[in-house]
Amino acid sequence: MQIAVIGAGNMGCVYGGNLARVGEQVTLIDVWEEHVRQIRAHGLRMDGLHGEFTAPVGATTDPAEAPKADVAVICVNTYNTPDAARAAGVVLKESGYALTLQNGVGNVEILTEVLSAGRVMAGLSFHSGDLKAPGRVTHTNQGPTYLGELDRSRSPRLAAIANLFTRAGLEPVLEPDIMVTIWGKFVHNCGINAICAITNLRPGHIREVKELDEFQSRIIEETIALVRAKGVTLPDADPLHTIKAYCAKKFHRVSMLQHLERGRRTEIDALNGYVARESRRLGLAAPCSEALMMLMKGREHQPLHPEGLDA
Repeated sequence: MQIAVIGAGNMGCVYGGNLARVGEQVTLIDVWEEHVRQIRAHGLRMDGLHGEFTAPVGATTDPAEAPKADVAVICVNTYNTPDAARAAGVVLKESGYALTLQNGVGNVEILTEVLSAGRVMAGLSFHSGDLKAPGRVTHTNQGPTYLGELDRSRSPRLAAIANLFTRAGLEPVLEPDIMVTIWGKFVHNCGINAICAITNLRPGHIREVKELDEFQSRIIEETIALVRAKGVTLPDADPLHTIKAYCAKKFHRVSMLQHLERGRRTEIDALNGYVARESRRLGLAAPCSEALMMLMKGREHQPLHPEGLDA
């Protein structure tokens, strides 16, 4: 299968590198020129959960240079989704489709508007990676990759990508209603990512600070209230307990923290910022989500630390 990964950050490298490791033809597409140069010169150097290896991937900054793809895996931040959708339109074969593994909500709608609903598959990931330097990534956390068709069918292409992800150790789980699952991951991300990024803590450290643990609970409760107000029934009956239990066992650096360290925008507007905006529109109170969003805006504005990775 010919695969294009649009967005070669930590997650794009984890997926692209592991798919190349099992023999698939993978091209990474990213705007970061030095990253692309290093991959072209030395391959994508990976370590972590699947050992140390060099993934034989292609890399380019121009979608028109990439081989025509059967599937385009979308791993960009939410604010880059329109550009990623247009890039997918360039790189995909006529029979190809885009698979989004992005955080937040609204990405599926943008992709379907550009590509059409029949050319989009949705998913989300509980894997994590740490982009150490241009061309170097560590696979830090293993978890399921949830996949599903927008029309809830069990299509041949869904079965094919699930089989491919199984071979690559990416733990696919086929969901009957992937959009509901995406809302569940939205609650998960809102309860963890920005809190860890702004405090420079790992998820497992949150419970060690009584005040921060309580703040996380309030963030999760505000997010759940919004999701329910929008008429979405979450797949998890007790997301608060589930997120707390997840955090207790995880000590990876969240992607939002990595974005801050590289001086890049975060996805705060598509996570806690979305909760603040939509809650206000619907007449709900979400003071903690709004405060977290405002603080993150200030954190994004800080100059890049000398030890940060300049993207």
